[in-house]
Amino acid sequence: MRQPLITFIIPAYNAAPYIRACVESVFGIELHGHEREVIAIDDGSTDNTFEVLSQCKSDNPELLLISQGNQGPSVARNAGMEKACGKYIFFVDADDRLDCCCDTKELVSALEDGVIDIIGINSRQTNLAGRTAPYRRYVPQYNKVYAPARTFMRGRNLFPCVWAYLFRREFLTGRQLRFMPFALHEDDDFTVRTFALARNFMAIDADLYVRIQRKGSITTTNDREMQKRKLRDVMKILAGLEDFSAPDAELQRCMRRKTDYLVVDALRLLIRQRHDIAFRKEIVRSLKGMRRFPLRWRWEPKYIMFNLFTRLYLCFFQ
Repeated sequence: MRQPLITFIIPAYNAAPYIRACVESVFGIELHGHEREVIAIDDGSTDNTFEVLSQCKSDNPELLLISQGNQGPSVARNAGMEKACGKYIFFVDADDRLDCCCDTKELVSALEDGVIDIIGINSRQTNLAGRTAPYRRYVPQYNKVYAPARTFMRGRNLFPCVWAYLFRREFLTGRQLRFMPFALHEDDDFTVRTFALARNFMAIDADLYVRIQRKGSITTTNDREMQKRKLRDVMKILAGLEDFSAPDAELQRCMRRKTDYLVVDALRLLIRQRHDIAFRKEIVRSLKGMRRFPLRWRWEPKYIMFNLFTRLYLCFFQ
């Protein structure tokens, strides 16, 4: 078997209702004669996800199936990366799918060259009622090479979702880049670090990824304890990124907009979710300890209004 062009890594937890459609879409996209490697990781599911994946393996014997105790998507993705052999790695969420009708010729051509560390793709979002819309946040100029990749972050709130990018595997292994274990919002940490260290980045105008909006996902959960865990993990990620960029003033400038808006998102969630006073104080004091509250000034009207609002609204929780 030749080296696969792409290793697809699919972490799955209690994904039985939709994991088959995800796996079939990954095997269904056109790679123009190239080998693909598909790794699915059952992360300790308590439903019949593993049984469904076993059926998928019967249909596609080349599917590599890993089973582990429940440790979260970060550890599952890391386990997939340890097994990966492809030239590029593509992370796919188990409740999403790929568009088998997408024209992948331009993407495959870029992957064949193997000189770009990070390649961006487009996505669209579909809800359970079937309504579809483009999901293209912070779209760069297509086919323009940003070198080093960190220059693309300058002045941008970098889109964090790892499924929006393909990563050259030798770049990830050479830089020992892995997901923060047991953390939620792990994409924010991983994506920023990869862009900080990559030689280059380029985006392709290919609508390959289909994000499915579902209730009860990690990003939409109403569970109060899960919401608290998410905010605490954002604090951990912010602190880690501050330490990571501390020796490099130019990197700090490139990352500034992204980290500023990570703080905005944390404060927005803190206010909207109506947590108890003790928890609000905990988060505000964590941000103050990192010199991230009050917000730094940015000369954007909406940002200025939010900055003023949070200074007034959260002043009692310091």
